[in-house]
Amino acid sequence: MRPLEEDLQAARAFHGHLCHGMVMGVRMARYACRELGIDDPHSYRDLVVYVEMDRCATDAVSVATGVTLGRRRLKWVDYGKLAATFVDLATGRAIRLAPCPEVPHAGNDTDPLEFWNDWADEELFSVTPVTMVIPEEDRPGRPIRTVICARCGEQVQDAREVVANGETLCRGCAHGAYYQV
Repeated sequence: MRPLEEDLQAARAFHGHLCHGMVMGVRMARYACRELGIDDPHSYRDLVVYVEMDRCATDAVSVATGVTLGRRRLKWVDYGKLAATFVDLATGRAIRLAPCPEVPHAGNDTDPLEFWNDWADEELFSVTPVTMVIPEEDRPGRPIRTVICARCGEQVQDAREVVANGETLCRGCAHGAYYQV
């Protein structure tokens, strides 16, 4: 595993600044990889991470582990929590990390490196073994299936389609899109 300072520098370069969420995300990712026995997450292709927030810590987890949305190894579940589940597809082991209840919320006026420096990973994060069943259509790799939406004509991959009244539709056509045309 590369040094902590290198992960923090890479996270800062990617995200644009180093804040408390970045430090927590990098430390969370490194701790999870150690717990799973993954020495070099950047070259390990069997790691999948489910993040529960769309904040700074998610960028840090991605940078520290090398997982990305585009490679289908980073998954976002919108729970609004500073937590993540790390899954080793090769062994089937999965652990969920979240800050321990006694961990304070850091203010923006404190230096994040100094603030978290004296905390051991075991004091910062709870590690909970969990069970994960990842369907084939959600795993990294090429799309398993592609269908065409009967209304908009766009491709829908990996079982994301909806069948309504005998029509195969994308989710946007079936339920309304997040955008307006």
